[in-house]
Amino acid sequence: MAAAGEVIGGRYRLVRPFASGHMSRIWLATDEETDTFVVVKHCAIPEGLTLGQQELVRDWALPEAIAASRVEHPNVIRTLDVLPSWDGPWVVMEYLPSRSLLQVIEETGPLPPVKVARIGLALVSALRAAGRAGVLHLDVKPGNVLLTEDGRVVLTDFGPTVTPNGIRTLADAGIVLGSPKYIAPERIFDHATDERSDLWSVGVTLYHAVEGRPPFLRPTTAEVLRAVGAARPEPPRRAGALTPVLAGLLRREPSERMGATGAEWALRGVIEAGRRRPRSAARRRIPAIIAAVAVTTTLTAVAATAQGGTFTRTGETAPARASAVSTSGQPEIALPNGYTWWTGAEGYRVAVPAGWRRDEAAAGLAFRATRDRALLGITPLPQSPSDVVAELEIAETETHLPGYHRVRLEALPDPSAAIWEYTFQDPDGTAMRSLRRVTTAGGRTYVIEWQSTRDAWTAQLPRFTVVLASFTPRP
Repeated sequence: MAAAGEVIGGRYRLVRPFASGHMSRIWLATDEETDTFVVVKHCAIPEGLTLGQQELVRDWALPEAIAASRVEHPNVIRTLDVLPSWDGPWVVMEYLPSRSLLQVIEETGPLPPVKVARIGLALVSALRAAGRAGVLHLDVKPGNVLLTEDGRVVLTDFGPTVTPNGIRTLADAGIVLGSPKYIAPERIFDHATDERSDLWSVGVTLYHAVEGRPPFLRPTTAEVLRAVGAARPEPPRRAGALTPVLAGLLRREPSERMGATGAEWALRGVIEAGRRRPRSAARRRIPAIIAAVAVTTTLTAVAATAQGGTFTRTGETAPARASAVSTSGQPEIALPNGYTWWTGAEGYRVAVPAGWRRDEAAAGLAFRATRDRALLGITPLPQSPSDVVAELEIAETETHLPGYHRVRLEALPDPSAAIWEYTFQDPDGTAMRSLRRVTTAGGRTYVIEWQSTRDAWTAQLPRFTVVLASFTPRP
């Protein structure tokens, strides 16, 4: 075991220990070539492994440390050197006068939501940089987040394996390394790891920062792991506007978890909310996307502005428009049999199934069928989002539907186009399915929603195809 005064790599003299843990020993040291302070971490072999597992970790430790050292970003600790050693590599990092987030929480108590949101934004940015370098962090926790004297947030101390190959190799050997209170459930129980696993750890870290304790605090490690796998986090009491972000990041299923882009937008919204009370910039950006939820559910959503419009009877075109052409110069789409034109006041036209009635009670424009609970909703956005998927992910965090399950949420090839499809249960227990399509017409962006019972989804979906094809700028 190293001791104060020992020189590592013929250059770095250990001064005093900073911290030690299950997988590393961290020292303050001096670089005798530059006469400056540095931080030196010894990547020790974790205890409790078989001899074969120890050898495997030892084989992978050096190349994984070198891979992590390639990450360069203002919110990531800068690695100066990686030195091989028989008992685990030494990683030399810049020295930053700072306190860890864990120290700050222990010394001053829970942090305000806006400050925590700023920390979260820096962590997500750091993880994006790691992703661009082809690595994950896999040990995000308050003890590995530095708050520097000059106001920076810096992520330090990458996990022992950070590349897909290294992570997979150790997982196949039954080795999953990490801090139990902060490790993602899929890593423990499914041996599955990707960038969403780091986002779970960010969520736990932010929860700890704003509440003063981690969400899965239990007396023993075994109880912690059981809670991570089975229990829901206790609803936060101090998080305020940060609550939806925590909920989105701490979704147990990785496919339903908030992504990095959505987290960034949501965290910026929390920060803006702190600057401009009582109405947040995040809600100003996405009122119509959230309002589309209110068309079909009992949620409290931001009400959309009432929309005017006119019906034209089935098979009939409006006067003086019989030979009109669209803005693209192509002939107008012929009205299919069994449909009626609706001309929206915002400057679009759409074919609505004949017999569907406008729901005057809905927040926004909605048409309902007499059976299958089928619904068509159309909501204009006040402005075109710069990142449509991010806006939908933020809206998803506001969605608290019983039995909610995301089917897909993804960008489409068309500019400013995306799709969000999910299932849920109506208050009476009926299984429902809904699809929201973000599209543009006449220079404006709209959310078009289609919904029905799950049993009728396949039969109703061809009608939605007609609706989408007919949705064009008003001639």
